[in-house]
Amino acid sequence: MGMTADETSSGGTWRVRIRSAAGDVLGAGVLLGSETVLTCAHVIPDDGLPVPATEVLVDLVEVADAEPVPARVADGCWVPQRSDGCGDVALLRLSRPQPAEHAAPLYRLPPVLGRPVWMGGFPEGLDNGHYLRAKTAGRVGPRAEWVGLDPKSPRDVVRKGFSGAGVEDEATRHVIGMVVSRYDDPVDVPSAERLSVSYMIPVETILRHLPVVHRWVRGARGVDRPLVSRLTAGVQDVGFAQRLAVWLRREPLTGRAGIADVETVVIEDDDRVRYEALSRAVTLADRELSGGGPDEAVSAAPHGTVPPLGSVDLAIDVTRRTDTEVALRVADRMDLRSPGDTSPLSRVRANAVPLTIVAVGVDRAHDPEALVRFMKLLADRGSRLMLVFRDPHSRGLRLAERLFRPEADRIGTWLDELAGRVALAADREHEAAERGARRSSLSTSHAEDATALRINLTRLRSDPDLGSHRVVAKLAAFEHSVRRVTERAEETLRVIDAQQPRVQELKWQLASYTAMLGAKAESERAELIPLHRAAVRLLAEVPCDLPEARRAVDRFVAAVHTPPEGEAP
Repeated sequence: MGMTADETSSGGTWRVRIRSAAGDVLGAGVLLGSETVLTCAHVIPDDGLPVPATEVLVDLVEVADAEPVPARVADGCWVPQRSDGCGDVALLRLSRPQPAEHAAPLYRLPPVLGRPVWMGGFPEGLDNGHYLRAKTAGRVGPRAEWVGLDPKSPRDVVRKGFSGAGVEDEATRHVIGMVVSRYDDPVDVPSAERLSVSYMIPVETILRHLPVVHRWVRGARGVDRPLVSRLTAGVQDVGFAQRLAVWLRREPLTGRAGIADVETVVIEDDDRVRYEALSRAVTLADRELSGGGPDEAVSAAPHGTVPPLGSVDLAIDVTRRTDTEVALRVADRMDLRSPGDTSPLSRVRANAVPLTIVAVGVDRAHDPEALVRFMKLLADRGSRLMLVFRDPHSRGLRLAERLFRPEADRIGTWLDELAGRVALAADREHEAAERGARRSSLSTSHAEDATALRINLTRLRSDPDLGSHRVVAKLAAFEHSVRRVTERAEETLRVIDAQQPRVQELKWQLASYTAMLGAKAESERAELIPLHRAAVRLLAEVPCDLPEARRAVDRFVAAVHTPPEGEAP
């Protein structure tokens, strides 16, 4: 890993091993301060109490001659995994303080796609530790609390003994999250196609569940204080809130060299309704802030107005700020480094910046046109941008619309690619339908139907916005719809193929017992025929509800075996 032989792994004296009182390895943890350890709640044995009182042993495995330290769950610091998958974090209080210099450098760092990381855990047989490498793979799980970790190799997937381990950013050596779980495809999936992936909880999500951790965290928050919403005003402009959520929900453009993913928005100075909708959107999208307000801000929100958790990396009020000040905010948010010249602009130019950024008050900046040109640099470095202007007639807005207008030939190429993908989606949907798939398994709305995709593609080709930057949002949203239709149809086909052997087995079993009906009296057959029809109907559905079909066949088989009332078995 590029370290000298006598160097502890990344100076990671904060890494701890957690054992039971009997000495069995339970998992890993991260030393915070001098007497606190961060870990997963599921690492601590369940003793039946609301908050486990079980004493565990904590080993500072990379501190020479360190003795095991007893520890228990700290008061008010137990957040078990909820039914929706959120939570699973805890703090332990050590019985003896340890030297504070061993504590971890926790850091708020957006877990952008493809960031190299590594982690050390204590799998069975390697009680002294084992290290794995991976790359961050985007938000996953309920409300996107977890972040996927793509292993560098199949051997780099976490296993039992890694839960609670700190995830360390390879470039900065900051701890940016904690290992929580893993996923493996079923064993019947061919080995060449089998997926195994690890998951982590980012530092900002840990902060939302355990605010006391703030004292050990560095790095600026993702949302500037003037943009934070109390989440109490509700949604008055539903259409605008849905527009914001759609943009934040959309995947970043990939493979679209020369096409910037930039949305311009006008919210005039006296438009408090729109400003609150924007503030609400970035607050709900921030990992650390979302959940800090009333639950009804999410549960009672109008349909389509809640953006995904973690879909904003930086929301900044640029009013009266220079381009250099904004560059510093961006560079610090990603902890960017540059060789030689360490000015903020150089740090941005020297690195990819794959952030989703909302900048508010662009035309109220110290030099709006200079700031817009800096935003062009961010777009060129990979950022998705929502630029909010307060004056619909500002020179900065006109400059932005001109700078981010995509070239006509690039848009034409994109439309041609989309036409090919629409044809593929139609083929996949037709194939699934030909194999008997229920329509409802392929499409949940007419807008995602392959026929509707063809119609919408025709409309896009004649859209009046083709000559402006606004067309990018329309094409990206359409591309997302095409992808969803294709993936749903392909998933249906995979399910059909995977189910075929088990469905056929049930059909054979049903057929063999159906042959026994001829030996039954007419009254018995009358009772058995509805059970037989129910089983036949369920087995004919594609995809098949296998558990329900199995129960239907079992009911029919049991009824065939049951002797008539009054007859000896």
